[in-house]
Amino acid sequence: MTTQSDDETLLETLISTPLTPSRSWKKPTVLRSLDEHRDQALRGYRFRTWVDHWLHHAERLFGIAAMLIFAWWVVDGPVRDWWHVQQAMRQAPPVEAAPRAAVIVHPPASAAPERIIPAAVPLPFTTPNMQQPSPAEGFLAPRSPIEAAEEQSTPLPRRLIIPALGLDTPVVEVFIVDGAWQVADYAAGYLHGTGLPGDPGNMALAGHAGLRGAVFRDLGRLSPGADMFVDAGTWRYQYRVREMRNIWPTEVEVLDPTPAPTITLITCTNWDTQRLIVIGDLVGAQPLTGE
Repeated sequence: MTTQSDDETLLETLISTPLTPSRSWKKPTVLRSLDEHRDQALRGYRFRTWVDHWLHHAERLFGIAAMLIFAWWVVDGPVRDWWHVQQAMRQAPPVEAAPRAAVIVHPPASAAPERIIPAAVPLPFTTPNMQQPSPAEGFLAPRSPIEAAEEQSTPLPRRLIIPALGLDTPVVEVFIVDGAWQVADYAAGYLHGTGLPGDPGNMALAGHAGLRGAVFRDLGRLSPGADMFVDAGTWRYQYRVREMRNIWPTEVEVLDPTPAPTITLITCTNWDTQRLIVIGDLVGAQPLTGE
């Protein structure tokens, strides 16, 4: 039980104590709903608008499109290559012994008209399309009787063998379509109009380094002195690597005719920004047996 003196002391203490500044006073507690509390907490920040909702849906669509593109790449790339390998293994002929070096020199065919390559067309690796061009496109004229006789005496290349790479691939003829060279799938492509096997001239073969067979994926492992064999008709021609280098796609002079029998292999390198060129010289030929 307090006395009167205690009350007076307490009153005197309250009167003499200075008041707390008003800015430090606590605000009264207010109960708000969740939406009201969110509005209070985010006040001063920009709320979501129709642009934010559009971006959210666009992000989802982009993710779905990326997944579809990746799935298509897998099916059209590795899966397609795997299926082609399985089919090729079922239909593969018996493996023959590796070709031996030949010392028989095959005499070149008789003089024939010079084979001309369009200089304005960049090097291959732009359109992997094997559809044959129609004669109406204008750039591919029918072969003359002289050219037909020449190709009958010296057939087109049909097989390329590089023992150092374990490569044994068919060769098909490719043309210029819509201003770009075709690139053969699951084969090396013989550039129409370049030199013929064993004859004076520059025979050019191109191949993929990535998907669609990637017959030239290991071409960079070659070194000068390596042997390459090209089958044409009843002859197997032996070439030896002389030079390797990277060039730009516009350096089409590598396709120029040469006075001596030469082979030029072409594939893409450095993320398809440049072309890897392998140049070899004819060192001999031998007749094929059992074919």
